[in-house]
Amino acid sequence: VTLVHNAAPGGSTGLGAQIAADAWSKTMAGNPTIVVQSVEGGALARGIRHVMNARPDGRTLGWVAWSGSTRVLDPEELQIPFKDFGIIGGVGGAHFFVHVSTKVAGGLKDKDEFVKKVDKFTFGGFTALSAASMRTAAAMDLLGIDYQFVSGFGGDGPLQAALQRGELQGYPATGVIYNRTLKDTMIKDGESLGLFYFSPPKPDGSGLSEDPFMENLETFDSYYRRVMGKEPSGPAWDVIKFHGGIGDRVNWLVVAPPNTPEEHLAMLRESFAQAVSDPEFLANAEKVFGQKPSITTYPDIMDVVDEVSRTDEALKETMRGYLKKMEH
Repeated sequence: VTLVHNAAPGGSTGLGAQIAADAWSKTMAGNPTIVVQSVEGGALARGIRHVMNARPDGRTLGWVAWSGSTRVLDPEELQIPFKDFGIIGGVGGAHFFVHVSTKVAGGLKDKDEFVKKVDKFTFGGFTALSAASMRTAAAMDLLGIDYQFVSGFGGDGPLQAALQRGELQGYPATGVIYNRTLKDTMIKDGESLGLFYFSPPKPDGSGLSEDPFMENLETFDSYYRRVMGKEPSGPAWDVIKFHGGIGDRVNWLVVAPPNTPEEHLAMLRESFAQAVSDPEFLANAEKVFGQKPSITTYPDIMDVVDEVSRTDEALKETMRGYLKKMEH
C-alpha cells in the first residue's frame, strides 16, 4: 500500500505520514507493507489530486495537508471535492510559530524589538492558501507591519535555506521543526528568533490555547497584548481564530480515493482508529510533532469537513482580501 503525502520529504507532513504508516501496517487487514510517497507541488494540490485520481482498490491512500480552512476560497472549478473522498480520519499536531532572522532591520536583540524596528516584513510559505501563511499576514496587519509574501516553497527545509541565504526575513515554521532543530541551532545560536505561535482558540473564547511543548514561545495574542497594550480584535483576529479552530485541529486529512468500496472503507477506518490510539504511535507522534497529536476518527471527521463547507461569507471575503494582497 502507498500512503501519499503532499509536501517535501523531511517536514512534519512526511514524518507524520511515516509514523502513521508504521502503526497502520500493524492494524490494517493483511498487515501490508505501507510505503510513504511524497507528491508535492501545485500549492499542495498535486498530492491531493494524485490520491483523488488513483484507483479505488485500497492500494493508494492519502495523508494530506488539506488546508481545508482556505480551500473554500478556491474558484468553483478548482474546488477539491473532499466530501467525495473516502474520508478515514484526521490528525492535528503541528502548531506554527513565526520564525524571524535576527539580521532584520539592522539587527534584533529580542523579539519585542520586531514591532519597534521592522517596517516591512518579507516572509515565505507554501502558498497564500496555507492557513499558516494567511495567519502570519493577519498577524502583521494587527501589529501594523507591512509585508510581502513569497510563495512556492515545498517544506521547512527550503524555507530555512532561503532564510539563511537572506532571500526571506522569516516564515511560519512548524512546532516539529522548532523542537527537532531550530531551538537548538539557529535560535540557540542567535541567528533567528521565535516571535509567537498560532494555536486553536480556548473553549471559553479568552484567547489562544497554550502549548507546553512550544517552550520559550508564546501565543500570538499574548505577544500582541504585551507589545501593543490591548486585546486583538477585528477581521484579522477572526481569521487567526478561524484557522486555529479548523486547521490546527486537523492538519492532515487521511483519505482513500473516491468510490472506494464501503466495506473496504469500514476496514480502513477501524484499523486507522486502532493504529492512532496505540501508545507507541502516540509516543512517536509526540516526539515528531512536539506535542500530543489531536486525533479525529470517523464519523467525527465528517463534522470538520462539513464545518469548513459552511464557512461564513463575510469571513471568506476577508480571506479573499488576504489572498489578493499576498499573491500580488
